Amino acid sequence: LESGDRDDRVAARRARIAARLKAKREAEDPSLIEPEPEPEPTAEETQVRDSKRRLARLKALGFEDVTDIKAVAVAREAHRRGVRDDRRVERRNRIEQERAETMQRDGEVAGEWDKLRGIKVAHDLNAAIQAQKALCDQIVASKNALIAEMTEELDKEDEEFERNIRRQEEEVDETLKRMNSQYNELSAAYMSEFDEIERVFLEERSAALKANMEELDALFQRRDAAELKYMEDVAATADAYRKELEKHEADDAEEYTMLKIRLETDIANLQRHLADMKSTYLLNAEKLEYNYRVLVERDHENAGTLQIQRRKIAKLRETLMKVKDKFHAMDKKFSDENVRLTDDHRRVTEQFKELEIKFRNFQASDRKKFQEVWAMKEEEIARKVKRALDADRILHEQHLGMVWHPPSEDVFKHPEQLALDEARRKRAAATKAARASSGEPGGTVGMEEDEDVDVEEEDNPFEQRIADPAHENYLATLVDVFYFLVDPKAQRAVRAAEAAVAEGTGASDEERFTTAAAVARLQAESVLKALGVTDASSFDGLANALTVDGVDPVMHAGGGGDVAEIMLPSVDLLQPFGDDAPATRKTKEQLDKEFWERMSNAVGEKNFRVWRQLERSMERYREMLMKRRDSLRDAESLREQNDELRGLLNQYLSSSVNDELVVPP
Repeated sequence: LESGDRDDRVAARRARIAARLKAKREAEDPSLIEPEPEPEPTAEETQVRDSKRRLARLKALGFEDVTDIKAVAVAREAHRRGVRDDRRVERRNRIEQERAETMQRDGEVAGEWDKLRGIKVAHDLNAAIQAQKALCDQIVASKNALIAEMTEELDKEDEEFERNIRRQEEEVDETLKRMNSQYNELSAAYMSEFDEIERVFLEERSAALKANMEELDALFQRRDAAELKYMEDVAATADAYRKELEKHEADDAEEYTMLKIRLETDIANLQRHLADMKSTYLLNAEKLEYNYRVLVERDHENAGTLQIQRRKIAKLRETLMKVKDKFHAMDKKFSDENVRLTDDHRRVTEQFKELEIKFRNFQASDRKKFQEVWAMKEEEIARKVKRALDADRILHEQHLGMVWHPPSEDVFKHPEQLALDEARRKRAAATKAARASSGEPGGTVGMEEDEDVDVEEEDNPFEQRIADPAHENYLATLVDVFYFLVDPKAQRAVRAAEAAVAEGTGASDEERFTTAAAVARLQAESVLKALGVTDASSFDGLANALTVDGVDPVMHAGGGGDVAEIMLPSVDLLQPFGDDAPATRKTKEQLDKEFWERMSNAVGEKNFRVWRQLERSMERYREMLMKRRDSLRDAESLREQNDELRGLLNQYLSSSVNDELVVPP
């Protein structure tokens, strides 16, 4: 565009316009963009790529040649270890077999010793001892044979180890030999490839130097022509400047004459003005002299004031320095305190986060352990309670002859199951009352059918309460009032869903309704979780606390009513409840406590009193039996003593009669 030739400028403008039109068409239709041709590789790049390929192939062959020895050694070592493991298993089996046989023989030997103690004949005892000795010699010989076999196995393994060491030395030498050979070959190949690459680069350098020299010669010629043209242009320009300078000199001479006349007139005017200014200066000098005397007097007056102000300034400066020192000390103190408190705050925050994470982990672990212990102890206590009830029944029916009344089956039911049964009974009563008030026939049958449906569908009562249409407006009101309790993650998910619905212009009404229902349920679950509502009992307790007095939300929902109709006003929901607030429903912990109290009081205080009375009676009966046993033992002892005395008396009488019948000599 800056060329001196008009045709070159026109061609450059046309090329620029064509480039703009082409870029505009390519922006409108990207398919018109022509791919840039890939540059052809140069000779040196081709040579470098071929050299790398040949060297890589040579290194791969060398690596394969060197690793063949390692592969063979690894395979042989794997085979050796497999054989060693098989031998080890055989030895272990042999030792176990020998141990079993030895234990059997030891048992036989021990049994024979028992038989030897019963033999009384010396000859038989000697034969049995010799047989026992032969059996012991067999055991010792079997042990010695096993020891010899194990020793032989160890010697074989030592020899095998030595052979493996020698073989490994040979393989290492062979590997080093091959590595040296491959190193020499690879070094020679590298040198050859380097020489070839250097040759290609030198040829390319010679060609580039030749092309550059030709280009420099052309540039020098163009420069010589440009310098010649420039000198001609400079001579023409100097001639034009000289002519213009002569014209300006003639014009400046006329202007100089006019300027001289004007300046002389100005000088006369200035001289006249100077005389006026001198008279004015004398007058001002007198005024300034008077003012100077006045200022000298004022200066003497201001000197005293200045001394006073200087002393005040010095005092204030000292005060300022003290205040600054105090400020710097306090600033340093508070800065250190701020740094310390910041570090403490950061440390306490980190400890709190770690403690919170540990608390959550321990809470989950404790909850899991509690559930496991609950399941274990529930079965155990149920078994023990049933055993106690069986004992109570036996005591009443067999020992006391009384009619035994079993406790309610609710004793063995889980707290959640009891809460479900109570909710079902309330809902059934509400349904029955609603049908009775509406005059619908078949109320009893319908109630039974509804109970069956509830039993089948209320596997998760908490989820059923959230999905119940009777609680839909109630949950929406909770979300509106307690929206600040919605989890930030839930809020982000809600915003993403609403944005997706707003952007999806082709979405159907059913999809929009489904998305809105999912968003409402997500918000409701987040609010309930923040309020600590995680089960059916706590859900009913919250509903009971947020409804007007005298109305049961469970019965109201079971009768087909909307729970939102009996809620307190939205303004009162955030107010704290007073002493007259309705009592909340029992929590899960209270239900669990009542469950264990029912299990511990399954027998009843009355039956315990009967047990204690029966125990005291049985103790008295036992004492009476013990006294009778002692009396019987005393009577038996007296009977034995009488029999002995009677025998002694009979012997004495017999001996006396015999003495009387003997004839004296």
